[in-house]
Amino acid sequence: MPDLALDYHRIKVPLDHPDRSVTRTKLEYPTVDVTFTYLDAINKLAGAPSPDWDLIGARTTDSFTDKAIEGIISDLAMILGLRGDAEWRNRYSIAIDASYATKDFWIHKVVNKTMTTLGYEAVDLPSSSSHLCKFSAKGSTLKGYRTILNTPKITVTDTTFPSGYVLVGAGWSVNVAFTLAYFLRAPSSPSTPALAILEVETTGSGSSTDPFRPSMISNLVEITSLSGLQEFLYLEARKYEILRNKGFTDEEIKLVLGYIPQHQVDLNSVTWGAFEFSEKSPTNIITIQGDNLYRPGAVERQVEYARNKGLKTLKPPRDYREAKEQYNNLKKDFSHWLAGKDNYAYQALGWEVLDLFQNVDFYYGELLEHKIHYNQLKQVPEWEITNRLITLYNELSKVTILVDERNNHLKKLSELLKKGW
Repeated sequence: MPDLALDYHRIKVPLDHPDRSVTRTKLEYPTVDVTFTYLDAINKLAGAPSPDWDLIGARTTDSFTDKAIEGIISDLAMILGLRGDAEWRNRYSIAIDASYATKDFWIHKVVNKTMTTLGYEAVDLPSSSSHLCKFSAKGSTLKGYRTILNTPKITVTDTTFPSGYVLVGAGWSVNVAFTLAYFLRAPSSPSTPALAILEVETTGSGSSTDPFRPSMISNLVEITSLSGLQEFLYLEARKYEILRNKGFTDEEIKLVLGYIPQHQVDLNSVTWGAFEFSEKSPTNIITIQGDNLYRPGAVERQVEYARNKGLKTLKPPRDYREAKEQYNNLKKDFSHWLAGKDNYAYQALGWEVLDLFQNVDFYYGELLEHKIHYNQLKQVPEWEITNRLITLYNELSKVTILVDERNNHLKKLSELLKKGW
């Protein structure tokens, strides 16, 4: 195999540093498996306060495309962000909010303070609990991991932000030093196949308390009417019951405790991820990736709900060919989609090779083809993108399935490295 790094450097020397100087901004530094503490020590970390969101935290000084951040986040206290700006006004982020009924782990998108929910895990977590989490961005695919860091809980596709800072944020009351105990990681590949693919109506106002999101059927049931649930749920329900019996309103309970104790679970909640969700579209496409923990069959109930409303319901594709067919048919009704067939195939099938394909398509499209976010990607250090493309080439060279597609994507990478950007 050719020395891609050396060949690329020869091509880029006249453009990158015509005076052959070596400046501080051109120097590489470790950006994988390093702590925020290390980045702080080499002056590659900056403060990231956000008065708009009552957050204070830290961010990388450089923008990145494909990266993951890993560390502990707490209920309503810490969030992890990718491809963000310095004040959190634009970002992707993961967070835990245990006050909701059976949807406590989230992926959000924020565009100029307008929030969209891109996916959540159908789970109930103890209030004020902490969890080891990872948030990964790879091409147009975002993945949220909780506790188990080799299989994502949530997989979504979005093309709003191609690059930006890696951030960690805490509420103003949390010790900021804690925010440095996080790792900058390489993006992750494994995913889970979809259980169903649905068209859903769009609801919400875009505020933090009413984000844009899919309209899905729910079945809220009082915790005290059910048996066999986790013990902490009965404790939370008891807190709520006592305060309500004392005459407190929900607003007063939140003022006293800082949150409203959970007193219901949702027997129709499912784990889902959006595909190119747009608040401007009356309907959107989501993939369902997990059933209800308390009453199995919620996937089928969501499918039936969509079908009864005259919305599209698709069984997961059996293979790559069928995934492409589904994408091409759906694309006719969702013209705003920028993500391509390989993005869709990956979110539906979960095959690691498809993650490589969509990642290559991301760089080829943004740097050579449509260039919609070209100026944003140019903020990423040259060497960082070069190293990423070479890594993709090496990984893709080892693939032994879908050979024609593999070769097509290897050609795209070679063209990128030869032409530059």
